[in-house]
Amino acid sequence: MRQRKAVPLGVILLVSLLVMGASCPSSTTKNLAVASDAVSHGLRNADQAANQALASGVITADEQAQFHVQLVKVATAGLALDAGIRANESAATLSAKVNSFLDAFNALNTSGVAGIKNPNTQLAISTILTGAETSVAIIAAAVGK
Repeated sequence: MRQRKAVPLGVILLVSLLVMGASCPSSTTKNLAVASDAVSHGLRNADQAANQALASGVITADEQAQFHVQLVKVATAGLALDAGIRANESAATLSAKVNSFLDAFNALNTSGVAGIKNPNTQLAISTILTGAETSVAIIAAAVGK
């Protein structure tokens, strides 16, 4: 049951972040949209990797569920950041949202991945998240973090 809920959250984040790029024409916003798109793809791919590992019996349902909890926190923080960017909020307001997003992403990248016992799955998800981490840095730099 939890496996089915994981995919729509990634899709919601992806669509939301893509809408941000389509609705804001400035150069900075376009850069943020590209970076956000890369992050959302990375999160979706990490979620799919965990779901595939669960389906193949490589990780337990508890491991996948704990990883998913961290993933949902990142998605929620990402949606709040996206809304702030689209609303053209001040740098001070966005700074708090970026910090929240970074905290959630770092927790996913550390404790979320650490909760998975299979080393091959850990490596696969860590590799996916490392790619997304570059885009997270672009977002943070663009809003002055």
